[in-house]
Amino acid sequence: MFDSEDTICAIASAAGQSQRGIVRISGPQAANCLVSLFSDSADMGALAGITDPTVIDVKVKIADFPPSAARLYFWPDSRSYTRQTSAELHLPGAAPLLQATLNQLCQGEAAKARIAEPGEFTMRAFLAGRLDLTQAEAVLGVIDAADQQELSVALSQLAGGLNRKLQSLRDQMIELLAHLEAGLDFVEEDIEFISQQQLTSQVGAVSEQLQVILNQLDSRLVQRNQVRVLLCGLPNVGKSSLLNALVDEDAALVSEVAGTTRDYVARQLKIGEVDCTLIDTAGVELTWEQLSEIDQDAQEMTSQQAAMSHVEVLCIDGSRQGLAPWESEQLSRVPSGVRIVVSTKSDLPEFRRLAVADVETSHTKAGVGGLRDHLQSVLSQQATEGPVVQQTAARCIDSLTTATESVRRALALCEQQWVEELIAAELRTALNQLGLVIGEVYTDDILDRIFSTFCIGK
Repeated sequence: MFDSEDTICAIASAAGQSQRGIVRISGPQAANCLVSLFSDSADMGALAGITDPTVIDVKVKIADFPPSAARLYFWPDSRSYTRQTSAELHLPGAAPLLQATLNQLCQGEAAKARIAEPGEFTMRAFLAGRLDLTQAEAVLGVIDAADQQELSVALSQLAGGLNRKLQSLRDQMIELLAHLEAGLDFVEEDIEFISQQQLTSQVGAVSEQLQVILNQLDSRLVQRNQVRVLLCGLPNVGKSSLLNALVDEDAALVSEVAGTTRDYVARQLKIGEVDCTLIDTAGVELTWEQLSEIDQDAQEMTSQQAAMSHVEVLCIDGSRQGLAPWESEQLSRVPSGVRIVVSTKSDLPEFRRLAVADVETSHTKAGVGGLRDHLQSVLSQQATEGPVVQQTAARCIDSLTTATESVRRALALCEQQWVEELIAAELRTALNQLGLVIGEVYTDDILDRIFSTFCIGK
């Protein structure tokens, strides 16, 4: 860990040519370090008299460079980003001048600064309570945003969007624990601090909210990796024709013979701004006993692909009347991810669109336009529903999964009316995991891992 009482400095503007460059300073000796840069004694006197955050124009003399005009943003108290005495010096953007400024700050006679470590300014803001960990990670999300959508997500998180949800959940669990533990302390007094019905209802509400946030984190991870879209359905419903039309090539073998696909076929394609892996699987037979050994292997492979997929495209033959038993069973099952029901073969005269279908398709390129548009809409909606930056999602997924599982176990114990000690233990586990996410509980290793990914000066 870095010594937060050191005075630190760094170039805060982007590398490369620019009209202006920024040197950032923070720490107890920030004002004394700045004095070593001033060429006019009047500026030194003006700095000493500042008691509120101020912007002043100053003259600086850096090494052998001619005196330069600069604008100084100065925070003399805890109202700064780091809650320390801080300054930003806006200079001409010449890289040699900015580097010489750093050298002079680190070699001053009255006071010396040191070069900041990566992310050290934001780490100080976190340690001082200015930001929580999710907001600190959002700072990096703003810096690294590749498009407007990622920038919007990062800005929302930086404004406290995720923090407010998690803090609200922690407050709810703390209140539940207080009622439970009060009841345990006064168990012989026959005082009911919270009824069984209230406890079950409130734990259930916490469980639902945690699951929503966990889904948002998972969707953020999916967005940075390739989304796996699975085509599934009974044999000969048109899955392979659908894949070929979507990718505009003969990637999968197509035949009138049911069950032509025995292995799975995967192809890459881009839908909107999202990279996808489209997977065509073997048609699902009605009974396991009817399958040959090769068919059983194919079905096992289909099951494995289904478990790893994010979007399930359930294909149903629209030229066939009614639903097969397996199709009805699938429609009654709650999918693990997103499900899109497709009514295929819309180009046939006997086609009738199913009421349960989200979209209809034919095997031509034009015939899959509706499915492509629907997929793009679904994936875009997932992106906007997951206001979490990538680094937060990657760090927090395990902690939130553990918290969600603990609250689920607590809910099951409530419904079975088990002893309250066990319920309280599960809620304490969940509370501790949420503390890890927002930084109420942290270790040096966690902080080093987060802030080492920042650039110097942030």
